[in-house]
Amino acid sequence: MSDPRDERPEEQDELDEAQAEIDADLDGDEADDATAQVPAFLAEPPAEPEPEPDAEATAVLPPVVDEPADDAADGADAEATAVMAPVPAAEPLPEPAPEEQPATDEVAETKEPRRVHWGRWAFVFILIALVGGYFAAAVYASGRIPAGTAVEGVDIGGMTRDEAVAALQPTVKELNTTPVAITTDDAEATIVPKESGMAAGAGATVDQLLRFSLAPFDILRSFTGAEREAELVTVVDQDTLAEAIDGTRDDLEVDGQDAAVEITGTGASPVAAVDGVALDAEATAEGLGEVWPVDTYPAVVESKPAAITTDDADAFVTELNSEILAGDVLMTGENGDATVTSDQLTRFGSVEDVDGELVFLIDGRSLAAELESADPGLVSAPTSASFRFTSSHQLKTSASKPGRAIAPKRLGPAVAAAAQSPEREGELPYKNTQAAVTSDDLGVKDLKKVVASFDTPLTPEPVRTQNLVRGAEKVTGVVVKPDETFSLLDALAPITEAGGYQAAHIIVDGYLTNGIGGGLSQMATTVYNAAYFAGLEDVEHRPHTKWFDRYPAGREATIFVGSLDLRFKNNTPYTLVMSSYVTGGRLHVDIWSTPYYTVKTYASDKTNFVQPKSVESDRSTCLDTPMGNPGFTITNRREVYLKGDLVDESSYTWTYQPDNGVTCTK
Repeated sequence: MSDPRDERPEEQDELDEAQAEIDADLDGDEADDATAQVPAFLAEPPAEPEPEPDAEATAVLPPVVDEPADDAADGADAEATAVMAPVPAAEPLPEPAPEEQPATDEVAETKEPRRVHWGRWAFVFILIALVGGYFAAAVYASGRIPAGTAVEGVDIGGMTRDEAVAALQPTVKELNTTPVAITTDDAEATIVPKESGMAAGAGATVDQLLRFSLAPFDILRSFTGAEREAELVTVVDQDTLAEAIDGTRDDLEVDGQDAAVEITGTGASPVAAVDGVALDAEATAEGLGEVWPVDTYPAVVESKPAAITTDDADAFVTELNSEILAGDVLMTGENGDATVTSDQLTRFGSVEDVDGELVFLIDGRSLAAELESADPGLVSAPTSASFRFTSSHQLKTSASKPGRAIAPKRLGPAVAAAAQSPEREGELPYKNTQAAVTSDDLGVKDLKKVVASFDTPLTPEPVRTQNLVRGAEKVTGVVVKPDETFSLLDALAPITEAGGYQAAHIIVDGYLTNGIGGGLSQMATTVYNAAYFAGLEDVEHRPHTKWFDRYPAGREATIFVGSLDLRFKNNTPYTLVMSSYVTGGRLHVDIWSTPYYTVKTYASDKTNFVQPKSVESDRSTCLDTPMGNPGFTITNRREVYLKGDLVDESSYTWTYQPDNGVTCTK
């Protein structure tokens, strides 16, 4: 191959044209071969007119020197005057004047040199003919590729310039676009010559072969047809090629493997380092540029040393086995002291590369578990927050207390540091363990006093009262945090015999009957009024269909599993807890929290009275019932104040049905 930058100075201009011609070749790859515009320098130059015979015969030569010379000088003159101009025939030599005619003997002497002179002219004519033929042969040889010439396996012998260029173009285009594999021992990457600063040109290659030459070998080869593999003209941009090869680093380079240290039951041992492979892009580009076109090229690589050498690992192994792992370590702490044995150092120890440095580490989690198991006194359990109600229904709270346990994340570094200290001692790190229920979880600090309370009288039905006692037990202790919603059905569930409830009187569709949990509607009324006076947000409630004297008219509630519930939302910033109990013939509900709202309530007069009457019923669950209160309509209005400001005002109107007397017909 040849690179125009390597040619002789006198050929530089022609190689610059080769570069331009190659660029034009590459640009032309995108165009259709049949319609591609051929740059001027790729087209076959116009044929130069062959010299005419007269022009050849009248070539300007040095004048003939007509001087006698000795034998030695004649030989030299013959070589020196190989190219001479003939004397014009129209001008004969002048004859001497009569008076100057020499004697007979002298005339005889002058005729012999004149014959030698005409012999020289014959020699000159023959030499001119030979020179003219040689020149004509050189001109002929420069207009056609010598027979037997091939480039990259393509035979272009005997072709004109245009024919040779057309024959070479497919091969050149393929070479410019066929990826070249850059290889190492274990990897391979490819680059595309045309995109990587390497290009070959068909026209530039042909022009190299058609250059006019007077060298006998070049002229002779044009007529003999000797086989010859000519070099393809290529141009390489070393900077672009180096940049393209540099882009293959991720595929070709291999990182070195740092030396390591393993710790087993018998102690520490080294793992040797392995150097990696680094790519020398510039050297690879220089070498590839000299030999391209080729299919593959071995990359120039150099060793990529490991960051941690085998010597580093050997030195650390010696330190581990002779010092760090050689004895026990004492760790002292607030809950007691613990000894970490050399066996534990070995079993739970490891060596890792931390920022290019070998570091001894301890598995703190596993070691902490083993130390705590061997000495439970090293750990103290946390205490959850709690509260309870006394026999006088007063609330008593207990704040949570954190526990203490060995901190596993800090234990590993602490033991490793102690093992490498001259004293081989360290401080046992602890952490606080959180209780299952903290004071914040329970809102203990908010449970200061009763913020609202309400009570309702019991009926003389023992079973009904027993249901209320069971319901009060379930409501007591229910915690409602800020923005949470209390559900009475959820608190009382399950309302079944298994849940501790019995059958008692309930009202279904306006008729008195028996049902499990009878009487729990009184719990609904009592809870509703406690929440009402605490200023809590009413989410869901519905009064009874009939009014009973033991409840505030229009300010009471009932429940029915699956359809009616009592719900309120804690719209204060404080946690509250419910307390309910039966005492003194009454059902009580207290709400403990931090005082927040002030409530005022107003009831309207009863209106729209409807008197009860006697009716008959054939229902299978019918119970005879005496006439009760008349039906009527009433409205209750509530005003809620915060620090003296009215923040909420609402009213609720309800119409009761008359409590008719029922006579069962079955």
